[in-house]
Amino acid sequence: MAFRHALCALALSCIAVTPATAQVQGGVDEVVRELGFALELPVSKSVAATGTLLHVAKVRLPEAEFVALTESLPGTERVINQAANVLAADMPQDMASVPAAYDKLSLPRDQVARHRNFILDYVRKNGERKTVASLQKAWAE
Repeated sequence: MAFRHALCALALSCIAVTPATAQVQGGVDEVVRELGFALELPVSKSVAATGTLLHVAKVRLPEAEFVALTESLPGTERVINQAANVLAADMPQDMASVPAAYDKLSLPRDQVARHRNFILDYVRKNGERKTVASLQKAWAE
């Protein structure tokens, strides 16, 4: 019995010491896929739209905050790079320049807010409040 208690205590101490990084299940790939399904976008457009918006976050957030965002949304840098390839590296620096990027992607300008809100809602539903707050800050106009 004492051995069992010692074993439980050891297991619990390991759990308490190990830091956990919360992540959106499936990372940014799941966000991209769900955005495409929900808004009936081809995968390439969903990747480019998501990468474009996440690039604005990368530019506007402090480095430590963006690193935390990439930890909660694994694959963020890859999706940003894929969007840069589609846009020929002409990535927006702020939300005011995102509609011009959407023009290059042949996406309607009025979809910017819809895509932004979908991503925020999706991340929020997965319990990533810090990530949502960071994205809202980065995407404030």
